[in-house]
This record gives sequence, C-alpha cells and structure tokens, in this order.
Amino acid sequence: MQQGPSLAYGPAIHNKLLAFVEKVAEDNKIPVQWRALSRSTGTDTDSFAYANDGCPSVLISMPLRYMHTTVEMIHKDDIESTIKLMYETLLELTPKTNLSYL
Repeated sequence: MQQGPSLAYGPAIHNKLLAFVEKVAEDNKIPVQWRALSRSTGTDTDSFAYANDGCPSVLISMPLRYMHTTVEMIHKDDIESTIKLMYETLLELTPKTNLSYL
C-alpha cells in the first residue's frame, strides 16, 4: 500500500519551504508521510542548507526498504507520487515566492 513521499522536519529543513511543499501536496491530493530528524538528514540537503550563505532546502524522499542492497524495494505509486510532488512544487515556485522568515 502506497502512502506517498516522505517529508522531513529537521535543522537543515527550511520551515517556510516545507509548508509550501505541504500545501502543494494538499492542493494536489498527494499523500505524504512525515519524519523528524534530530541532526543531520544524511543527504545532500545538509550541504545545500549550510554552504556559504545557505539555501532554503527541503527534503522530499521516496520511502523504501532495504536501501543499498540487492533487494531494495519501493512501491511504484510512491515513485509516481514523489515525482508528481516535485513537479507540482516546481510549477508553483516563482521568483516572487517569499521564503523570508522576516
């Protein structure tokens, strides 16, 4: 049973961008799963968020089992939902999208 892409809360995650992605998912009826991260995301998201002046970053992941093994498994619907969420998010972002905390 597919439950959609995974969105994460954590220190490297930009809260306004995360809320933006969450709204895109809600508007497009894309189910999402949530996870909380205490420190590092374990992905390139950390590098984007902290390098130089930083870059607003969000982590959209595909939930899977047995990562980095010969039997890695993921539900086809989760792949399609993740792609759709990323695509719809990119369509909604504009140069006028306000991600400022002020």
